Amino acid sequence: MAKKKKKKPQKPHSKSPQSNEVRDLGGQTLVNIDGKIFRLPDMAEMVQGNRYIYKKINSIHENYYHRSQLDPFDAKKNATRFAAGQKLEYLAIVSGKNKSCTMNFDYLAGIPNGTEFFNIFKIDHEQEFNDALKHTKQLQSILWDVIVDNKPATHRRMDKYREGLDLLIDFWKL
Repeated sequence: MAKKKKKKPQKPHSKSPQSNEVRDLGGQTLVNIDGKIFRLPDMAEMVQGNRYIYKKINSIHENYYHRSQLDPFDAKKNATRFAAGQKLEYLAIVSGKNKSCTMNFDYLAGIPNGTEFFNIFKIDHEQEFNDALKHTKQLQSILWDVIVDNKPATHRRMDKYREGLDLLIDFWKL
């Protein structure tokens, strides 16, 4: 009969306390310019969250706005279309339609804490979200793809995306 090997007792590892001032910022080179954090080599602006550093522009819709692709000729119309898309994106996040792998709590700053009130709040916003999409009729698929699913609009579908945002502007009277 074979003898059983005795397990050696493991020594507890003592973890050294980590300072809150010095953090590991990952493998990318970050530069601090005028209080803002930029990532090298593309100089994308980054934001310091509670635990993580993430890119400031998180959605395709925001990227279109910053590159003036919502309306390349009129800055005011570009901003109005951006506001309509942001409102729809906010409603999608609050009502739970947006399936994001990382949660950005900056969007949810105004949500109340009570569970009953939160459920009523969620239902009201989900109804407004559904009404806004119904108003866009046949263009709701492109709005869903870009704003909720965060998929880019192709060159052929960009004009339809702009038309859908214009219908949202008419719906909310922006």
